[in-house]
Amino acid sequence: MKVNTTRFGTIEVDDGAVITFTQPILGFQEYRRFVLLPGPENSALKWLQSTESGELAFIVMNPHTVVADYEVRIGTQEMAELAADTLEELEVYTLVVVPQDRTQVRTNLKAPILINPRQRLGKQTILDRSKYPIQFFLSQAQGGDREDAQEVKHARSNA
Repeated sequence: MKVNTTRFGTIEVDDGAVITFTQPILGFQEYRRFVLLPGPENSALKWLQSTESGELAFIVMNPHTVVADYEVRIGTQEMAELAADTLEELEVYTLVVVPQDRTQVRTNLKAPILINPRQRLGKQTILDRSKYPIQFFLSQAQGGDREDAQEVKHARSNA
């Protein structure tokens, strides 16, 4: 299928690459179908592009690049919702906000995006009983991959 996007132009998306979210991303209730696109070369960043709205794309990252011991704990109901038997079957991403002030680039460790790539299912979950912050500033990451805080092409400055 072809998707007209504001950031990447018209892209060809394999139907088998589309991830259907069982629950919408918070604040974006009407969008449930996305595709993961590569981010800048040699970066932990990726794009989560909506196939339903060419204007909607999120920057996501693997949280383990900034918090090596990042841990997701979810219940059996959420595992079943994602058609997964173990957490190892799931890819974990966090949403990244890139404002104009690059020292304020941050990711939401409290509400990760979980994706079962085999079943092409995804959802955002909230880690209620975790110590992780909603706003984790990448400029303050200790021992993380510093390239994650680099400027991202196509990012909105008013995010």
